[in-house]
Amino acid sequence: MNQLSKTEQVLKEMRQYLIDILVLSEIRWTGNGLEKFSDGYVMAFIGHPSVHRAGVGLLMSPLAHKAMTNWNPVNERIMTARFVSNHTKMTIIACYAPTSEADEEEKDAFYNMLHSVTKDVPRHNVLCVVGDLNAKVGADRQYCPEVLGPHGMGEINENGTLLIDYALSNDLIIG
Repeated sequence: MNQLSKTEQVLKEMRQYLIDILVLSEIRWTGNGLEKFSDGYVMAFIGHPSVHRAGVGLLMSPLAHKAMTNWNPVNERIMTARFVSNHTKMTIIACYAPTSEADEEEKDAFYNMLHSVTKDVPRHNVLCVVGDLNAKVGADRQYCPEVLGPHGMGEINENGTLLIDYALSNDLIIG
């Protein structure tokens, strides 16, 4: 995603499929801000301050951007955005978790921050946690049926366990 031509291709697909909000992970942009594109589309993004790695973005149609009341670039792996419509209030947490190969400190720091950000979401908001969580939760729903949906595949991995623990502690489901 660090090439503008790729962004234009994604915008074309968003228009074609009438997508108003799209979360992007590992965009590899530096810094943070709001980038405006053709036809009023806007991307809120956060990346590493100086290195083209990690990063998350929220690409929005003009309608979605108008409904956004605020956004918070937390760190190169997490950002939040709040939206208000006539019918509901919604918070999106866009995230990009460390891979399975990352050290435990990095994974713990990510999930600690994700917990903290989640606790700051108003209770009356619809909450969507979206992104690449680099987790496999597996197909065995007996492990945690109150959290896991019916569409898991394969075997659970360590990141999957971290994701399930996060979902359990925040009363969320994994879909």
